[in-house]
Amino acid sequence: MKEKTIVLSMDAMVGADIAYLKTKPNFSRLFKDRCEIGKVCTIYPSITYPAHMSIMTGCRPGKHGVITNLQFAVDKGYPAWHIDSSILQVEDIFAAAKRQGMTTGSIYWPICGNNPNIDYLINEFFFYENEPVEEAFAAMGANEATLEIVRENMHRFPTAFEQVEERLELNNSFDDFIMGCMCSMIRKNQPDLLLVHNCWLDDLRHRNGVFNQFVTDGLDQTDEWLGQVIAALEDAGTYENTNFVLLSDHGQMDYSRRIKINLLLRRGGFIDVDENGKITDWRALAQSNGMSATIFLKDPADKALAEEVRAYLQGLADQMVWGFLQVQSEEEVRERYGMYGDFAFMVETDGYTSFSDDWNEPVLKQMDMSDSHRLGAATHGYHPEYGPQPVFVARGSGFKSGVYIENASVIDEAPTIARMFGDSMPQAEGRVMAELLADGR
Repeated sequence: MKEKTIVLSMDAMVGADIAYLKTKPNFSRLFKDRCEIGKVCTIYPSITYPAHMSIMTGCRPGKHGVITNLQFAVDKGYPAWHIDSSILQVEDIFAAAKRQGMTTGSIYWPICGNNPNIDYLINEFFFYENEPVEEAFAAMGANEATLEIVRENMHRFPTAFEQVEERLELNNSFDDFIMGCMCSMIRKNQPDLLLVHNCWLDDLRHRNGVFNQFVTDGLDQTDEWLGQVIAALEDAGTYENTNFVLLSDHGQMDYSRRIKINLLLRRGGFIDVDENGKITDWRALAQSNGMSATIFLKDPADKALAEEVRAYLQGLADQMVWGFLQVQSEEEVRERYGMYGDFAFMVETDGYTSFSDDWNEPVLKQMDMSDSHRLGAATHGYHPEYGPQPVFVARGSGFKSGVYIENASVIDEAPTIARMFGDSMPQAEGRVMAELLADGR
């Protein structure tokens, strides 16, 4: 029987989680004969959408073209998340799979909307109440076979839409629906390559902190989901010939305060507002990445403005009270992290401060779950060297059992998986981790 490959991204999973999951029954069974990477270096900034694009392309953000989670706008409206795959500037692993004649599937993997190389597609989308579910998925590329899977799992779709003050439960998150769709797709369609993205641990950590009982309970739920996946693979008759990869995009760190970076720019004269606090004009504007912020100039060609903004931000950094200690130019992060685009600067956290997009007084933002970064107690977006690191665990006939690599990068993952099923990714910046692959791959 033809080999299958499944990649499950458990957003914000870290090494300590794997140590705990090794004590759980379903993880222990699925990954009994595993290979493993100790620490996986993510991209900068360490945020979900750019990281997932790096995982599936083997390229850093500047090259693949996704440098932020959200579309840049002065007044963001829903949906501000990047959705359509046309934003990608390089080929992805689905294109490599298609060259090998493989069928493909994606469930809530970011920025896969209308990807022509995905046969069964449920693009990541977070609904408000009463939004038309099937119509939205269809507009992003779901065909009738995929919509049947959506219908089959609507009993797992959120019934109590997430409120900021609520404890995260299965009925107010999308993750149980995602895992149900994953199991249905395995049983019904059996794609040769399937990528799935689950945000459960990420949301728990944002709300409650990096390590706590809520997260431990979330890992128990993760193991239950793995049990459901095992059952689906056995029902489909594909358990023995499935290469299964469990990985993540970034870690998280606890933080203790939030600073309104745009209010600082407003105080410096770079943002104008009316009597209602609405922006009327701007020369420099920040977009938060959690524990870093990207600074855009209205006129990127204005060198004098760039020098003025950098001098102002550096002066704030030198005061060591505004939450950032480092002001990095686009050229500096390009050279160090392969992060480049139409921005001018990035400011980096002091290690215990996160940033808000708000521009109105006071300068401190309440620590709650009220914005798109879900900043309650912990977050990410900082330099990739910091904090707990992402994971990579794999099993199957395409991998060598018992191999352990101390360090690798998220950009090494797509080239390695593509090599496993017989293809290459010539645009990728990462390397093939041949030491993980079975002989002859």
